[in-house]
Amino acid sequence: MKKTSLVSLTALVLAGSVAAADVSGVWSLRLTTSDGESAPRASVTLKQDGERLTGSCVIGDTDQEFTVVGQVTDTAVTWQCASKGPVEVSFSGTINSTGREMTGSWTTPAAARGTFKGSRSPR
Repeated sequence: MKKTSLVSLTALVLAGSVAAADVSGVWSLRLTTSDGESAPRASVTLKQDGERLTGSCVIGDTDQEFTVVGQVTDTAVTWQCASKGPVEVSFSGTINSTGREMTGSWTTPAAARGTFKGSRSPR
């Protein structure tokens, strides 16, 4: 009986450890190009439902708001910021252990690319 309880407890702990990180909230991203140049900052509002992400994104000082669609798996997060026009930016990153910072890369169909560092204010 003790062995069964230990196996059940271990299964519960492992199941909880593979749950997707909660990335809901407003993220401030510092973008850098592949040449090491600073790129416009981005403000991304993410809403999470399970592994699915939706939300909005504003890049730089523009008034244009982009639609966000993406997903979270464990600590990996991917999303696309797209407008009704031809502008699209794809992000792929990793959430740190506190859940308040992420790092990763970004790309555009026009071959622009680089890295980003992001932070989220405490809730």
